[in-house]
Amino acid sequence: MRAAGPEVADTARLAAESMLTWLREFDGYRGLLVFADPENGIARIMTLWDSSEDLERSARGRTQVRESMVAAAGAEIESVERYELVLDDRV
Repeated sequence: MRAAGPEVADTARLAAESMLTWLREFDGYRGLLVFADPENGIARIMTLWDSSEDLERSARGRTQVRESMVAAAGAEIESVERYELVLDDRV
């Protein structure tokens, strides 16, 4: 997501918070992470899922939610990417 410079963190947080109610309704949803780089006006919003099957089943609904919430926040989506978690060292 790209938004105006230093405000990108607030914009990303607001967009993500507005998606939470919707995301929690999807089977397999396990969490949300928001990263911001205010110097470059870029943020990354990452959702976590139980399985790739859960991710696929929710794809259409997530697209609709993501596009409406990001537009309402005054930002733009640069890309949507999918990754497989291969190591989790959170304590």
